[in-house]
Amino acid sequence: MRQKKRRGDSKPTPGFPLAGSPRSLALVLGLLTFALYLPSLWSGFVYDAESQILIDNFLHEPGHFADVLTLRVLSQDVLDGNRPVQLLSLMLDSLFWKKSPVGYHLTSNLLHAGNVALLFFLMTTLLHRGTPWKKGASGPFVGLLPPLLAALVFAAHPLLVEPVAEVSCREDLLAGFFLLSAVLLALQCAGGKAPLWTGAGCLLAVLLSCGAKEAGIVTPFVILLTGLLFRRGEPFLRWLILAGGALAVALGFLAARFLLQPESSEVFLHEPGYLGGSLATVVKVQPRIWAFYVRAICWPSALSADYTAQNVLTIPALHAWLALAGFLALQLFTAWKSRFGVMGLALFWLGLAPVSNVIPIFRPVADRYLYLPLMGVAFTLCGLLVLAAGHRRLYPVATGGVVCALLALLPQTLQRQNVFANSLNLWRDAVRKSPWSETAANNLAYAYLEEDQLPEALNAFQKTLNLTSGKKANAWAGAAVALEKLGRPADARAALDKAIALEKMYSDPQKLKRSLVVNAEQLAVIEQILRRP
Repeated sequence: MRQKKRRGDSKPTPGFPLAGSPRSLALVLGLLTFALYLPSLWSGFVYDAESQILIDNFLHEPGHFADVLTLRVLSQDVLDGNRPVQLLSLMLDSLFWKKSPVGYHLTSNLLHAGNVALLFFLMTTLLHRGTPWKKGASGPFVGLLPPLLAALVFAAHPLLVEPVAEVSCREDLLAGFFLLSAVLLALQCAGGKAPLWTGAGCLLAVLLSCGAKEAGIVTPFVILLTGLLFRRGEPFLRWLILAGGALAVALGFLAARFLLQPESSEVFLHEPGYLGGSLATVVKVQPRIWAFYVRAICWPSALSADYTAQNVLTIPALHAWLALAGFLALQLFTAWKSRFGVMGLALFWLGLAPVSNVIPIFRPVADRYLYLPLMGVAFTLCGLLVLAAGHRRLYPVATGGVVCALLALLPQTLQRQNVFANSLNLWRDAVRKSPWSETAANNLAYAYLEEDQLPEALNAFQKTLNLTSGKKANAWAGAAVALEKLGRPADARAALDKAIALEKMYSDPQKLKRSLVVNAEQLAVIEQILRRP
């Protein structure tokens, strides 16, 4: 039955309860996300941020701005030299905050809050452009609730604490921010009414996404897919030109990134290799890693700063394949019924592709790799909720289930921020959850060393050496520092000699300084040991 329009009512925007409300809600979502991550503002520097911000001086020397802005840094032996946008953001923080962590965390929190707002605004924009294509998939209850709940799940998922709370992992936030910006600018540009700078801004956003992290290469494909699925009257040729220009920009940057990289490095002592030593092993193991990620998304109960093969293989092979098949089936069902499902499916797997070990990477598995894929999960969730909106009885159950999931995620996200508050918390947690990890054991030992808890440091170094059959030079060097501080000079010298036998750089303080593997105080102790006959 057709309802009469009340006097004073404005004409509603299709699919939205009130015109203009998406922007207001996007702002509210950003503020809520920022509030959720307030505890991380008071955290210290952990993991690679200690080396990059506290030990290395590159970020703190204004003369290096020219190197970053002209991309000369791509050919320099600098930590994250292949990610100039990441470096630029940290250098800007350094101008205002020097080595104080609160400002760096503030920037990361704002970036994540901005990404949540942009993701919500993009989903509402696309929902307005094109409803799901199967009959009965839309209904009177759609409104803004599906994209709102989907964006909240993305905002609050504990998997994202690592890239937000560990400032050296900010590249994932930056890549996501510029990807979303590029797609929104493409939507304006393809409409034909936007000024020319909108197209230039879109291409610049693509460049910045790739310059933040290699995963930005997916941006041109997301732009093309947006045109295929959600164009509304504008010629597809415009989308094709935009996507082609974006791809040219992305490939141009990545070509420079790989062609200009230095032939040797004193920062990265070893090149990354294929998982298990060969591409054949990657093909065999990678599906288990994907299943591990699916479990972490659906049940984030054992997150760690470092994972090993044992973490992944704790999932029985049959369970892994069933979980992966079930997750993929849900994605395919949503894609069959909904354009949002297609977008979610593509964004999830495109986001995973660059970190799926086909090209060797230093960390085969990490929480931060799921930042872009979780945007895809948000699209899939939004698509499912929109589909459920066509069924009056199912929709309250579906939305209630998502709200319950949110309430379960929030405490885990807050607890995970406490884990990242300092190095001791982080590596104690990692050793507990990944007891086979030499990285976690060694980093815990150095965390104890920095706190002058010397007996605990020695025990942790010993565990590291047990895990590596005594072949971890950095652990021997750390043990040497602890032994020297404990007043055992002969044992300290013997431990340092073992480190030198494994890595000759431990006999050269200048090379050791450039490698960023020890801080200034530890370097001074090693120099003291070396000066003794």
